[in-house]
Amino acid sequence: MSKKIIPILRSKYEFRGELLDIIIGGQSTIDSPSGLHVQDLEEANNFIKSYGYDLENPIEKAEILGNFHEALNFIRKHFLQPDCADGLKLEIPRKILELTDIRELFLMVSMNYSGQTSDNSDTSGKKLRNWACSILKVMHTIAHIDKDLRSPYFVDIQKQIFDRFYKLIHRDHEGNLFLGEKLDDPLRVDLVAFETKPKKSRDSIVIKLLHKPENVAEDIFDRVGIRFITHTSLGALRVVKYLKDKMIIMPPNIKPSRSRNTLIQLDKFRAELGDLLGQAEREEISEEQLCERLERAMLPPKFNPENPHSSEFYRAIQFTCRQLIKHRNPVYNDLRELKSLAREKPVHDDLLRTIDRIDLKYLQREIRFFYPFEVQILDQQSAEENEKGRSAHSEYKRAQAITAMNRVMGSLQDAIR
Repeated sequence: MSKKIIPILRSKYEFRGELLDIIIGGQSTIDSPSGLHVQDLEEANNFIKSYGYDLENPIEKAEILGNFHEALNFIRKHFLQPDCADGLKLEIPRKILELTDIRELFLMVSMNYSGQTSDNSDTSGKKLRNWACSILKVMHTIAHIDKDLRSPYFVDIQKQIFDRFYKLIHRDHEGNLFLGEKLDDPLRVDLVAFETKPKKSRDSIVIKLLHKPENVAEDIFDRVGIRFITHTSLGALRVVKYLKDKMIIMPPNIKPSRSRNTLIQLDKFRAELGDLLGQAEREEISEEQLCERLERAMLPPKFNPENPHSSEFYRAIQFTCRQLIKHRNPVYNDLRELKSLAREKPVHDDLLRTIDRIDLKYLQREIRFFYPFEVQILDQQSAEENEKGRSAHSEYKRAQAITAMNRVMGSLQDAIR
């Protein structure tokens, strides 16, 4: 076969891993061993531009370089000793620390960097390639966090979601917490605690994304979180019913794949519920007896290992709902007032022409979008057990961080074994 034909055949029929595994096969870029195939600086520049960044733009160039340095600091803090006790005993190569042209990082991944050697030194080709791969994975995650358009509205998002719940949280004259519209609400549910989740730190979001196959900022559903702790398991179920009946949560806006129940065995509960309610309505048993027997019917379900970081002893009901957020754009009214004043008062001609060119139809008066929030409900006994031993949240976070480290630094781990 002619030597001229071989490159053409490869161009037509060489299907690399990034095509077969990622685009078609559903594998995450974070887990792909195929890497990039960038031949020179011009090709690296084209890759970066197609990704979305223009290195000719000084602001975008500074942003991507900032992402590079943030990724280095993140890896040091969370994946390397001594900052991280569970981290790797490695040092970032000097060649990477001294980079000023981000395109060279892509050449390292493709083994086309002029500073890479074939020996076992600090600049060996495989070592620099593995480091560059790990750093780019973190940079990719940071880029997605920064480009979440909803982030600037987060304070308003929290307020709108939390306010729907706060209006139903009260204390009675003895200081007892309850869910209800008023003191004498016949449907009130007594609570042990009600908590709202503080804003996640940036590092927590990066770790969460790095351990998720999807690896995009839109897929974090618990940035806004609400937690109820009830006295009993029956109370936990009553909280869900109360929130639904008062339309604080809307079933059509529930994300089905995010609903988890490790607190109640629903089939057994359903089987008992109809019969017991019938007996109570016929006054064969009292409401107190009804509650006692329903409580006895509420056994925990078998452990579902869907989330590898969740303890088999963790007990809770949790689900993700979405709320339509309405954010009034203050700039709209300011510009409208500016245009009005420019017509009424003496203004320089050039300034008047500029103001007249401002077309308000391209500016939204109100920005609307659905935003997810997570609700977690558990009884007091489960809450106490969840906070200690094998179910502790700190252990969950630690396992999550180790998974993220293994995904990002896997190739470098192999090198030190």
